[in-house]
Amino acid sequence: MSYKYGNKIDSLTAILRKLSNGERVTVGSLARDLHVGERSVYRYLESLQAAGYPIYFDRDQMSYRFADSYRLKKSPSQNDLTQVLDLDKQVVRLASVAIAVYRNNGECILCNEAMNSLMGSGKKNVYGENFRELPGWRESGLLEMAEAVLRSGKEQSGDFKMLASNGREFWFHCTMTLIVRKKERCLVMMAQNLAPRMQKELQVAKFFAAINQNPNLLVITDIDGTIKYVSDKIFELTGYSAEEVIGQNPRIFKSDHTKPTVHAHLWDTIRQGREWSGELYNRRKDGSQYWEHLRISPIFDSEAVITHYVAVKEDITRQKELDEELYHYAVLDSLTGAYNRRMLINLGGREVSMARRYGRPITLLLLDINALNRVNQCHGHPVGDDVLRQVVQVCRLQMRTTDILARVDGDSFALLLPEADHHGACQVAERIRRQVSELTFTGLGSAFSCTVSIAGAVLSEAHQGVECLLRVSNELLQQHNQVNRVVGLYGEHGMP
Repeated sequence: MSYKYGNKIDSLTAILRKLSNGERVTVGSLARDLHVGERSVYRYLESLQAAGYPIYFDRDQMSYRFADSYRLKKSPSQNDLTQVLDLDKQVVRLASVAIAVYRNNGECILCNEAMNSLMGSGKKNVYGENFRELPGWRESGLLEMAEAVLRSGKEQSGDFKMLASNGREFWFHCTMTLIVRKKERCLVMMAQNLAPRMQKELQVAKFFAAINQNPNLLVITDIDGTIKYVSDKIFELTGYSAEEVIGQNPRIFKSDHTKPTVHAHLWDTIRQGREWSGELYNRRKDGSQYWEHLRISPIFDSEAVITHYVAVKEDITRQKELDEELYHYAVLDSLTGAYNRRMLINLGGREVSMARRYGRPITLLLLDINALNRVNQCHGHPVGDDVLRQVVQVCRLQMRTTDILARVDGDSFALLLPEADHHGACQVAERIRRQVSELTFTGLGSAFSCTVSIAGAVLSEAHQGVECLLRVSNELLQQHNQVNRVVGLYGEHGMP
């Protein structure tokens, strides 16, 4: 397990160089350059001021700067800066970073309260100790790094785990530097407790684990749309692996079934800093297509500038299929695919209202399949169902796109014909009657045919709506059946 963080000495050196070069230095710019929080920047500046550097805040320029009469004679080295910052006892004592100084023989000659707190000891237990005699240094690897720094004179750093004197196990980041003080070589050790940052990283890890457990797909892109991160659901939803899509544009999921205006509106919305949500019909890696509900939100930095976009994608393909099934169940006859009676009343009511408003003709035909019960009894219901479906197919061939076909009873169908008068409706009815009589069906090894009886009614002042047209047509059929079950009398008696 390893944690890598920036060196404080490097950060302080960078700040001094920026000030010496006359750069405009603000807390925000330093935080971005050093990849630390603004609170850390304030602590760095306070440490430099405590060390004697004449740094002040220029309110006119709204930035930090050196006093006008001061400039660094040379760029500070790490050892020089360490000597200024870390060997001044007052600065060491007040520093938030754990600091300890050891002689070449391993004896601790200076430490601060932060080091005592980190090691879980009182000051007397750290001060005066010899690191070569401490089991914890040997077991953790600190002793090996200290000896290497003393031999080479080069700074080294790393992450270590150690047991404190109170038995507590802790992780810390340690930097060791060799300096020369009054001709004496000293080892400066700076340590930072990793527990708070480990806790934050653990929270981040839990956050991403939760994201990957989420049934929805999370995608993060930059402002140009380049994919920077995808959650583990990417393969399940799209068939692509994370490696295949990172660095790509989301257009790789695009299909030809989503209108370009939808994508244009999407980008216009999120570039204005607003959230967009909607449905897209996208394409998987294997070419199959799927529906997704997409919600995209912009991500802003501290200056309210958009830096990324985060998208949450939900696969709603099955939901769309269920919606389609529910729609068909609600409006269609499941056997024949014709509208059901309720949809005929709803849709037909609109057509009747339009016909009345503009004085246009409209006619309703009612078809009754003769002897369908006998077909079911003699040949079985599957054969009877085939008769129903083929009769509907004949009707569809004679329909216009504006006509409405519905199954209104077990063996009865209604055909509403907008813009059709008495003569036109009679022609349609005759063609349907003739073509149905020409159909041949096979049941139980024998062939047979069926016929239909058709009656109808043209909209008039006496007919107030579709229900009324259905009732009149049904009465005509009943009268016709009472007299004779011969098909074709609709031309003489069926039409008023």
